[in-house]
Amino acid sequence: MKDTAKDFPLIAIILAAGKGTRFKSEKPKVLHKILGKPMIWYVKYAVSWIKPDEIVFVVGHKKEEVIKELNCDGCKFVYQEQQLGTGHAVLTAREYFKDFDGYVLIINGDTPLIGGETLKNAREYFKALIRYEGANLETYKGYRNKSIAGVMITARVPNPYGYGRVIKDGSHRVIKIVEEKDATPQEKNINEVNSGIYLFYAPYLYNALEKLENNNAQKEYYLTDVIEILRQEEKYIYALEIPDYTEILNVNDRLQLAGVENILKQRYITFWALNGITFHQPESTWIEFDVNLSRDVEIYQNCFLSGETSIDEGTIIEPNCIIKNSKIGKNVKILANSYIEDSIIEDNAVIGPFARIRNNAVIKESAVIGNFVEVKNSIIGERTNARHLSYLGDAEIGKDVNIGAGTITCNYDGFRKHKTIIKDRAFIGSDTMLVAPIVIGEEAVTGSGSVITKDVPDKALAIERNQQKIIENYAEKRKKKVMENEGS
Repeated sequence: MKDTAKDFPLIAIILAAGKGTRFKSEKPKVLHKILGKPMIWYVKYAVSWIKPDEIVFVVGHKKEEVIKELNCDGCKFVYQEQQLGTGHAVLTAREYFKDFDGYVLIINGDTPLIGGETLKNAREYFKALIRYEGANLETYKGYRNKSIAGVMITARVPNPYGYGRVIKDGSHRVIKIVEEKDATPQEKNINEVNSGIYLFYAPYLYNALEKLENNNAQKEYYLTDVIEILRQEEKYIYALEIPDYTEILNVNDRLQLAGVENILKQRYITFWALNGITFHQPESTWIEFDVNLSRDVEIYQNCFLSGETSIDEGTIIEPNCIIKNSKIGKNVKILANSYIEDSIIEDNAVIGPFARIRNNAVIKESAVIGNFVEVKNSIIGERTNARHLSYLGDAEIGKDVNIGAGTITCNYDGFRKHKTIIKDRAFIGSDTMLVAPIVIGEEAVTGSGSVITKDVPDKALAIERNQQKIIENYAEKRKKKVMENEGS
């Protein structure tokens, strides 16, 4: 059968105006982050799966921050100055579907676990209902005066307390939604609840919104009242019950935020584990959405992978490592307690333990950056070794170079950063201070304990030490002097 998804005219409305008072935060609720991204980002991502013709965000509290964070080219924004209920929020966006002979998705911006596949299934369910009524599937036109008004996503939750209970008939048509405070004891036993995610036929929704009233204690306009208004006109909303109730979980406070974040993290780990990644103690691993892993990567406990990070085949990451916005090549060994940020590690390199790589550093193939070595904004050449206790900043180091323990590139003069260049096969003796700007030539050698302030030619030895003095019997002389001082 022809895929008619593109022929299903659809506008998506994402409700993102609330302050989220239970967060006790100045930041808008939908901007609180889950695995490095604001929760509303996940909603926008799920909505993108159904390819709406237009996405409209209803914004309110600190709307400029929300709009800036979304960074959504082509999206539309409407401002809800007063938050007077979900019905009122949709009313503020009604101009976008006033004359729209299509369908409207309505979804809350605080449901970050909803899956794009679930939204596609809701759309397909709506299409199947329309097909049942005999509408033209190629255009979805001429649908007025039919009885199917929309689809509502529902789920059965272990503890339905606080949710609106879904009352439906044997044909899955929703009769009404009963809020917790209004439910009878029998209705409270119902565990099928409202997700707050709807697909409406736009003309029916628009007409019903015009009839909404706020005759309730909160003086708010409830979108759920639309269902009753439509039912009285013999137009029905059908319930689509989904199997995984976690998809509809709302985030209303920081404890729920942590719970949702943990669920999402476990989803990612499950996905990667089923695609060839080994996790040791996976519950302790932090992994974000933009991280990309290849087969046979092995990750030990307490590792943190974030941002646009990619890790290629066969790489091993030992415990307690942090990797942010970095590209890691094949068969790399990242030893325990290492930190890598905004950098590139090429194939077969060894990092750590206790190494820090940052600020656009590039570690070339088979190089070794060892324990307590920091590399900042530098290129470390192929097979170069810096195994112990060094700082390499703003440096360009060639291949097959040996960096002795305690080497420091003195790159900052108090005003500007300067570059150190060390050419291929140079040997930098232990405890060498390289005062930049400086160039160390090919196969050049620096003597241990030297402070090098001038360029070193190829194959030369540079050594800078004061003459060593030996004072015989110094210990006895010192002891005698101390005793004389104490006697006086």
